[in-house]
Formats: sequence, C-alpha cells, structure tokens
Amino acid sequence: MSELARWAEVDELQRGIAIQAGEVLPTGVYKSRPEDFEVIEQLGFVPEQNPKGQQHWLRIKKVGVNTEDLAKQLSKALRIHPRDLGYSGLKDKHAVTEQWMSVQLPALDNPDWSVWWTQNMTSERLRGGSAELLEVVRSSKKLRRGTHKANLFRLCVRDISNPETLQRRLEALAHVGSVPNYFGPQRFGRRGDNVTQALAMARGDHHVRDRNLRSILLSSIRSWLFNTYVHRRLTEGFPAITAGDVVILSGSQSYFTIETLDDVIRARHQTGDILVSGPLYGDGESPAQGAVKAFEDRVAADYPELVHVLRDARMKAERRALALSLSELRWDWLEEQTLQLSFALPAGSFATSVLTELGDFQEASHANIAQQ
Repeated sequence: MSELARWAEVDELQRGIAIQAGEVLPTGVYKSRPEDFEVIEQLGFVPEQNPKGQQHWLRIKKVGVNTEDLAKQLSKALRIHPRDLGYSGLKDKHAVTEQWMSVQLPALDNPDWSVWWTQNMTSERLRGGSAELLEVVRSSKKLRRGTHKANLFRLCVRDISNPETLQRRLEALAHVGSVPNYFGPQRFGRRGDNVTQALAMARGDHHVRDRNLRSILLSSIRSWLFNTYVHRRLTEGFPAITAGDVVILSGSQSYFTIETLDDVIRARHQTGDILVSGPLYGDGESPAQGAVKAFEDRVAADYPELVHVLRDARMKAERRALALSLSELRWDWLEEQTLQLSFALPAGSFATSVLTELGDFQEASHANIAQQ
C-alpha cells in the first residue's frame, strides 16, 4: 500500500497522536449492522409551506440505499428530470439515515403520497433497500445542496478493548467540545483506492478520461493534503491560533487574515465566532501570512506532484476549518464492551472525525477484510 493510501485511512493520523501521548488506543468495530450507524439530517429551519407550491419536500428514512440511488428511483418513478429533484446532503447506504428531498411537480399535481410511496418505492425497486416516507411539506422553494445545518449521529461501537481509556477520552472530548476536521475515509474510497489512483494520475501513470472520476480523484488528493496539514499542525507544536492565520466566520464562507492577535480575537475564537482554517490546496495564492504561510508552503513542498496536479486542473484554492464544533455528545455503556454514542456535527462533517479522537475503530467491512 502506498504512503498516501496508508495515510488516507485516517486512523494512521490519530495513531501517531496517541503514541505521542503514551496511550494504548482502544479498539472496536462500528457499522456491524446498518442500525448501528444512524444519521439524522437537521435542517436548522422549518420548511416554508405553500399549499399551491410546485415543490414537494419529503422527509425520508432509508436503509440499504444511498442518496443518489434513491434520487434516481424517485425521478424515474415520478417521470421527472433529475434536475427537478433536490437534496441537501449525501447519506450512506450502509446505515439508517433520515434526510429531506424535494421534487418539482406541476402545480395541479397533488398525489396521495402515502399510497404512491407504498406502490412505487418497493424493496425490489430499491434493490433490497428500504425507504419510509415520514413527512411531506408542499413549498415554493427547491431544496438546495448544503442547505441543512447539521447531522445527528447515533452509533454503536462493539468489541471494545481498553474501555477505561475510552471512558477517559470521552470525558476529555466532552470538556474540549471540538475535534480535528479531518476528511473521513469515505472521501478516499475503499482502503484508500481513490488516493492510489490519484497518485498514479498525478505521476502520469494513469490517464483518466471520465470527468466525474477525475473530479473524485482530484478531490481525494486535496482532502489527503488537508488531512496531512491538520495532522502536522497538531503534532509539530503549532499554536491553536496565531497572527497570520486565516479565520472563517462561523456559519459562513467569509474569512479574514489575523494581522495582530489580541484579546478580542482570542475571545471570538474561544466562543466559536471565528474558526481557524487550513488550506484546501489548489490554484491561487493563500491569504495566510508570516509563519502560517511558511508552514503551508512547507507542507505543499513535500508533495509537489500533488499540488501541481491540482493547480494544473485549475482547482480553485479554498479554506476549510481545522476543527469542528461538537455538540449533543452523549454515551451509554450497553455492555462492558459495547458503547452507544451520539453527537451532532455541522453539515459536511464526518463521524470518523469523532471516532478518530476516541480510538482505533474500524468499520466492520474493513475489519473483516483485515482478518482474511
């Protein structure tokens, strides 16, 4: 396995941190079954209602089918163009998930959704998966990507070793209230395969004609570089916030560069009003200054072929928060080696960001592969 593929399996990052702390990491398995991994989309607002609106918002609970496949089946069954269907975020197949979707229908169409759903969204049509319609709201607005505020995760981790250490880590995490904003393994493909292909593409050994696949591979490269930056910043003694940092205004994409670190800036950082960001490397100059800019350049210089392929593809350089605000953290020991865990993270965040801070936990399918 290449260095990139190995590091893409995020546990390598937290394993290094744990070794520095002199701890033996707790181990365990999650996603042993779909009901062990539940994701509930939280819009953060009440959908606007319009009895004559053409947009029908559907709150759906599904198992064994991902968002894109469900959207395709909905479009096909309703005989609408895919562009007339909207959703905010992508949800996993191997989990129990709740999310909203919107479909645009002619103004006079008002189907009996309960009957229609039973007839059209069958397990056979969903290839063995299931989807339950929980709520319908008629509106004049389409649901757009990235609209929801957060996701609530409910996980069950089994076969846990070293539960005492895990309990201490949970208590520490509850006190800190945030976790590093690593991209999760979903971004890198099964066992880091996306990154392996991306590295071959960057070196010119693998020509990718499919535009969608190329976009996925480029995203994997950039995500891997960001994870590496976060890890090195955490482990090389860099301050949590310093002059030259680029900070994002919470709840927005706006940012500014800290020229002087004063008490006002520190207070805004402590309250979560501003978030320190790191580079999503690409085409364009970083707004960071001083030691922060030098550190970003040093990380980039260690992987010149990766940065080059991003710039050559004209991927615009962007910023991403280094840490995630963690809320609603609760846990319950069902048995000595079984933990039920729940927490909320901002939209677009990965549950593995939390699991990474707690132990060396493997997804069940990966654990089975490792045992073969």
